[in-house]
Amino acid sequence: MEAGPLAHIAAAAAAFLDHPDLARLPHHSGTIPQLEFSPLVLPPSNHTLQDDLLRLGCTDSTVEALLSTCEVAEARLAEQLHWSFGDALAQLVGLTDQAEAEILQRYTSSLRQRFVQEYLSTTDEVRRRIVGEVSATNARYSAPTA
Repeated sequence: MEAGPLAHIAAAAAAFLDHPDLARLPHHSGTIPQLEFSPLVLPPSNHTLQDDLLRLGCTDSTVEALLSTCEVAEARLAEQLHWSFGDALAQLVGLTDQAEAEILQRYTSSLRQRFVQEYLSTTDEVRRRIVGEVSATNARYSAPTA
C-alpha cells in the first residue's frame, strides 16, 4: 500500500506542532501529566468486497485470495495508525501540563476521530481499487478480439 495517508497525517501533525502558538506555550518543569488514554479502536472496515467480487464473477479461490490480501493490508494500516496515534499522543502530552488536561482530552478526541476516519477512508479506497482492477480485467478479457 502507498504511504500517502500516513504521509498526510504526518504532515498535518508536523504543521500542527510547528504552529507559532505552540512555541509560546509555557513549558512545565515538573511532572508529566498523569493522564490515561484509551487505545485507538478502529471499527470494522465494513466493506462489501466479497459480495462485489462474487457479483463480478470471481471464483471462490480468487475471492479468497483477494480478501486475504485486503485483510493483510488492513492489518498493516491499523498497525501503522496505532503507532502513529501513540506517537502523536506522546508528543501532545509532552507539550501540556496538568492544568491543560481538558484541552489535551479535546485534542486527543479530535486526533482519535481523525485516525479512525483515515482508516475507514483508506480501507474503502483499497476496496474500490480492487473492484476497479477486477472490473477492468473482466472487460479486457471479455472484449471481442479483432
